[in-house]
Amino acid sequence: MLRRLEVHVHKAADATFQAATPTVRGRLAQKDFSTKTIVSPTSQEGLYWVNKDNYPTGLLSLEGELSDYDVRLENVKAGEFVVLEKPLPGEVYATDQIALTGLAEGDYLEVETSGDNAGQLKKSAATSQFKFRGTKVDNGHTLGRVEIL
Repeated sequence: MLRRLEVHVHKAADATFQAATPTVRGRLAQKDFSTKTIVSPTSQEGLYWVNKDNYPTGLLSLEGELSDYDVRLENVKAGEFVVLEKPLPGEVYATDQIALTGLAEGDYLEVETSGDNAGQLKKSAATSQFKFRGTKVDNGHTLGRVEIL
């Protein structure tokens, strides 16, 4: 899940890239310009929030109100187009794609670059562009607040 708590309005979002592998909203990814896909991060540079437009279609549209947390809206399939948002200084986001255990408000965060958790935020020993600003409960789900420095 990705929630925009304090963001710059009228910011351009890139919707021209597809997911190379399955992922979820709220993770961070990098662009692979040669294939026009997003990939798991290999460094702390060139990061974008992964999001997608959620428009229920087909039988899904007949179900009435759907939670934003419905896995059919949260999950991004390989080959599916995504909406990429560049985190800018001064913004605050909330995401569930963060390792909350052991975090204290003010801790620096870095993106995981390997394994199944690639793209998730975790505690960093070094300064970074991401700072943990506590948690936010959204519809019964605990999200980590992330300030962009």
